[in-house]
Amino acid sequence: MEYRNDGAVTGEPLINSTARVVVIGGGVVGCSVLYHLAKNGWTDVVLLERQELTSGSSWHAAGGLFSITRPNVAAEMHRYTFQIYKELEIECGQSCGFHFTGGLNICRTQDEIDSNAIMQSACRRLGIESHFISLDEVKERAPVLDTAHMVGALWEEEGGHVDPASATQAFAAAARQLGATIHRHTPVIATNQCTDGSWDVVTKGGTIHAEYVVNASGLWGREVARLAGIELPLMPVEHHYLVTENIGLIENLGFELPQINDNETGCYARQEGMGLLLGAYEDTCVHWAKSGTPPDFGHELLPDDLSRMEWNFEKSVEIIPCLAKAGVKRVINGPMIFSPDLSPLIGPHPARRNYFCANGVMAGFNQGAGIGRVLSEWIIQGEPELDIFHWDVARFGDWASPAYTEATTHYFYENRSEKVFPYQEFEAGRPIHEPQVYDRLAEAGGVFGSSFASEHPNWFAAAPCQSDSLTYRQPNWWGPVADEGKRIRNELGLMEFSTMAKFEISGPSAETWLNYVMANRMPKLGRMVLTPMLSDKGRVIGDFSVARMEEDRFMVLGADYMQLSFMRHFNRFLPRDGVSLRNLSPDLAGLHICGPNAQALMSRLAAGDMDTTNFRFMSAGTISLAGIEDVMVFRVSFTGECGYEMYLPKDRQLALFDRLRAEGAGLGLGLVGTRSLMHTRLEKSFPAWGLELSPDYTAQDCNVMAHVKPDKGDFVGREAVLNYGPPRENSATFTVDAGDCAIWGDEAIFLDGEPVGYVSSGGWGPEVNEHIALGYLRPDAYHAGGTYAVEILGDLHAAELQVKPLYDPTGSRMRA
Repeated sequence: MEYRNDGAVTGEPLINSTARVVVIGGGVVGCSVLYHLAKNGWTDVVLLERQELTSGSSWHAAGGLFSITRPNVAAEMHRYTFQIYKELEIECGQSCGFHFTGGLNICRTQDEIDSNAIMQSACRRLGIESHFISLDEVKERAPVLDTAHMVGALWEEEGGHVDPASATQAFAAAARQLGATIHRHTPVIATNQCTDGSWDVVTKGGTIHAEYVVNASGLWGREVARLAGIELPLMPVEHHYLVTENIGLIENLGFELPQINDNETGCYARQEGMGLLLGAYEDTCVHWAKSGTPPDFGHELLPDDLSRMEWNFEKSVEIIPCLAKAGVKRVINGPMIFSPDLSPLIGPHPARRNYFCANGVMAGFNQGAGIGRVLSEWIIQGEPELDIFHWDVARFGDWASPAYTEATTHYFYENRSEKVFPYQEFEAGRPIHEPQVYDRLAEAGGVFGSSFASEHPNWFAAAPCQSDSLTYRQPNWWGPVADEGKRIRNELGLMEFSTMAKFEISGPSAETWLNYVMANRMPKLGRMVLTPMLSDKGRVIGDFSVARMEEDRFMVLGADYMQLSFMRHFNRFLPRDGVSLRNLSPDLAGLHICGPNAQALMSRLAAGDMDTTNFRFMSAGTISLAGIEDVMVFRVSFTGECGYEMYLPKDRQLALFDRLRAEGAGLGLGLVGTRSLMHTRLEKSFPAWGLELSPDYTAQDCNVMAHVKPDKGDFVGREAVLNYGPPRENSATFTVDAGDCAIWGDEAIFLDGEPVGYVSSGGWGPEVNEHIALGYLRPDAYHAGGTYAVEILGDLHAAELQVKPLYDPTGSRMRA
């Protein structure tokens, strides 16, 4: 397919026949990627733009800037982007149209106060400060506002806006000054991968042979990806904003209004000239060009339909009364392209070597510089400096079909004004994959979540068809999950356990290869080990259980939603011969039993002897169980109790499930969900992937050095391990006097009234009957007996540092 800007121009003649990187797309994201590559020393880089720079979505964006957001990686991206505009103007001499005004988050309800308080506390980790101000202060900072419909507001210093065209051109100018090349009117018509992983990027003006390709094609991200044989889950949506005529109140102010965010109505506003720009995430989502973005679309707009933002406008008039009489100078209805969760798709695509994505960026002028920074680090260094999995293109698998993408973008766009609550699950696009035992679990009151498109029970209600209550405090599942935890501690729990990434590594070189990609030493036959997987820089990029099933066959288990990210890393080192790698995650189902009666149940059902002498803690084997052949069994449990994980073909799961329930009835067996797993592990201070363990940490930071064996020989990250300095942070466990509140993660930790760390995860210990928080402290702030507090919804709650696990600190229960 050809992408031409019109019938006359078919492409500039190329002056480059080779380049280290070709960036496809001349919007703010593509220009930022180009700039950051050049700034970091790679000047042999080329950007190809099908029309003019800013064509597509960049030119008509509102350009608003804010830093207070979640998750932390997004806040860091926003902050970096905000800071770089000031530097960029000086560096290239091109104005970005940068306005440093500060920002107001309007709070109409107590829930919105709570939501902002949570973000405020989370951002302390990054040094991004904000504070609640009185309604009188709101009027002083933004006299256009009527505070009658507000209960409060959060003020952030790093708020403002840029001119979209100027900011894009500034990145482009700075990149050119550093030696990068930009070709306009040069549509890409083919991207062909060579056998060595490099690319031939074909245009009408010639072909560039490049080591890497970056797809930053905005509205055409899907079409450009298809040139490389890739399907990206993206869907364009129409989006309105309007600009008013001059408003007398603003003309007489003498200062510029701050950025105003009214999240509860999905609206945002800022000053534009002597009027206002008002944008809205309408309550009616209208998709555009669902089957493909027109190749000749450029600086056009779509027909406006202000009736779609009528409700948003009426709500905005409540707090900005001058809007009611303001004339409308301009209406913008332009397309934006979104991923299923409305977050960017960035990073190396797991299906293609040396192919990087920078797609689906909703807030390009708030995130574009951060994305350019991260991608340049990833390309040049082999890894980014931040854990950006929340935005990694690898978080979606083939199950993210066009129908799923349409359903989810529709839901999240229309519900953009809705707050996201802790542990909230979303029904849009579900279900996709259900376990064979789904109906049994549903009949028993299972309340389901989804992970990497697979349904699993989070907890069990007293009756079927229940759902989570949404609150920042203790939800309706708090008590039932505590009861499930007590069952695990005192009797026996049965858990559906299919949502694990399951890899088979086999072949004569399997052990040698695993010893190279994993940090721990590989186990003996019939045994298993826990091991981190490290990056070249010694950061933790995976956390696995590895079991040796045969001399030359291993099972590797990890977080299910990371499976494509893991495969991407595995494939980087996979030799041509001697090692076979298979992702069995789609083929195998799992069940898990845990509790002091687990061994008795296994002994009743197993063909062989399963007592501790014959199948001790961290044993692994393939056995006949309840008459079902070839069940892989691992004696391990993240709950800290005696437990067994069992994996078998999906079509046999129901038979084993029924036998376990029948035989376990006399042993106190009950169904338990994954939330009980996550709460019981808190009592053991067990770190969890994506919470305590992530690429943000080295193995030393997160206290997993016991599973790192530098003496075994060379492995990925070994040189970095040998050169670790002192820990940057210390992992810590706290009990917290949280009362009827709850600890969810990201809360700031204070020592003697000063912030010194943050909570990574929290919950309720069912056996110790206390609120528990796991987190990280500055090394100089780790003091047994110190006066600590955790910030919950804006208030400080007393906390006590625990220097050993609260439950069974010696681990005797697991080994019993």
